[in-house]
Amino acid sequence: MAANNAIYPDDKMLNKRQAFAEHVEAFHKDSLIPLKADYSGIVLMSAHQPNFLPYSGVVKKIVLLHAIAEQLRETLHCSVMELFCFADQDFADELYFHKTQLPCVRSKSGTLDLRLSVPREFRKRLMCAVPKPNEGEIEKIKAEIQRWAMESGDSIANQCKYLGLRPPDVAVDTRTVFEIIDRANEMSASMADFNAFFLAYVIEQCGYDTAFARFSQSQQVFNDEIFFLLEHFNQYSRLMAGSQDPPATKPPIPIWYHCRCDGKSDVEIVRSFDPTVITRCRACNATAEFKGDLSSVVQQMLPDISLRAEAMLLAFSGIGVTLYVGGKGGAEYLNRASKVASGLHMQFPIVSIWRPRDVYGGAAQLDAILQLLRVRSKYNLLRNEKTCSATDLSNELEDVLAGLERVISSLDKLKNDIASRRVKGFKEDIAFIVKMQSEINARFKRHEVARDRSLVQNARKTLEVIPSIVDYAVNIGIKATAIQWSDALEANIQFTTDLPLKTNASSDAFFNTIRQLCTGDLFE
Repeated sequence: MAANNAIYPDDKMLNKRQAFAEHVEAFHKDSLIPLKADYSGIVLMSAHQPNFLPYSGVVKKIVLLHAIAEQLRETLHCSVMELFCFADQDFADELYFHKTQLPCVRSKSGTLDLRLSVPREFRKRLMCAVPKPNEGEIEKIKAEIQRWAMESGDSIANQCKYLGLRPPDVAVDTRTVFEIIDRANEMSASMADFNAFFLAYVIEQCGYDTAFARFSQSQQVFNDEIFFLLEHFNQYSRLMAGSQDPPATKPPIPIWYHCRCDGKSDVEIVRSFDPTVITRCRACNATAEFKGDLSSVVQQMLPDISLRAEAMLLAFSGIGVTLYVGGKGGAEYLNRASKVASGLHMQFPIVSIWRPRDVYGGAAQLDAILQLLRVRSKYNLLRNEKTCSATDLSNELEDVLAGLERVISSLDKLKNDIASRRVKGFKEDIAFIVKMQSEINARFKRHEVARDRSLVQNARKTLEVIPSIVDYAVNIGIKATAIQWSDALEANIQFTTDLPLKTNASSDAFFNTIRQLCTGDLFE
């Protein structure tokens, strides 16, 4: 489909691409990543916020972008630029700007959350304004990853020993990912760049010639497109409202204005004799006013303008984007933008989304399944079932705990009744009941049952979470992961089909075996 809808640049588009190229070159100069980009052919694009140690779906977007580019080069025999932009002009309080997740059945809720600190005064400001992490934070993050990897391996050995299984070889390599983290922190000047450089270095390891740019710098190139959207705002507004089901109220102006405090300002067009644009900052509440015709107003506001999500691809029509790889979470706004583009007779790229579920036996995944099997064996649960359902295990452990609670509660009631009557020898009777309660707790190990129930409840989240690319890097390898994703695309695998991946260890056969014992509600 992309080949049949390829957009080749005219002179005007080439000039705009050359202006945009300055900002691509700025990113590559700052990150010291070699740039190989030909702006004369087809442009394929994707974008995302600069997430902290991003989840795998962000990397998959770039892998899909590269796979399509390779096919188009063969089919059309022309240059194809693979462009990825970082939305570093978004608000810094976005959760995954400073948080990522690794699977960990032993952690609360089944995931190990890694976090960077964003100073309170920056949370309503631009991502690109937040200072980069200090050395102490970086070392703490690396120590948490190293501890997670080592404890996962130790836990696997312990569970296998309990179950009488031969422990599999688990090869967890943190060295490469730590080198990338250190390099990103050394080269960056802000937290947004630290996150962006990390992803760019991951892609560099894959061997791709992806071109990167920052939205905070590059969107000023689209002043003509921004003027067009503002000039036709009434029509834009009707189309945007009508594209939602049910139709929405009047949408906001499709641009933000960047305040001097590095906050983002909402924009309002006041229709009087001459159009007046008023902005109000969400961080410091400062207002600004711009008067004159719209063309003049846009020039006054540049370069401190960025586009709202729905308007971004509309403006990028200025450089002629043939295909855009989006994310599952952005499908709705991309659909709205497509309808608006049609109504305004603007070019809009083909949109492709790919986020299959990966299934692989990383250390944390092995640990989660073995914990389930250990709990099943320890309490002799699910005796008549061939497979191990986390939900059923949890329910049975709930019944065990409820039974213990009933016994303890009955003894408490008896103890209180004896205390209230105060008959001869009541203190000895109370002491005997307290001793019975202690023996019951010691014999049935209520705290262990409660802990095992938590592990069972955590297992589902551990096995379902879409983890940070760090999990793939340490268990599979960065380049090996990209190759396996690419191979799946070449095999024309369905975009919603689960992808079995091979790790860098010899434990895959072991994982496949124990996985068969834990189907139930975990791998559906």
